[in-house]
Amino acid sequence: MDVESRIGPSLAALRRGAMLSQAELARLAGTPVSTVHGIELGTIEPPTVLVERLAAAIAIRLRDEPR
Repeated sequence: MDVESRIGPSLAALRRGAMLSQAELARLAGTPVSTVHGIELGTIEPPTVLVERLAAAIAIRLRDEPR
């Protein structure tokens, strides 16, 4: 399995773990909801810069969660 085929399922799992909806993640990353949806489905291959923004948005959310 190549990296591109793992990004979607990994993104979905991380997003759910951060308790974010696709809309919330899209807003935090500055991208359309349809893009997040497409990445998770595997129909959109995101550029590295977008993957970095999505990861940063998830990390910010996880860091702000109460322990």
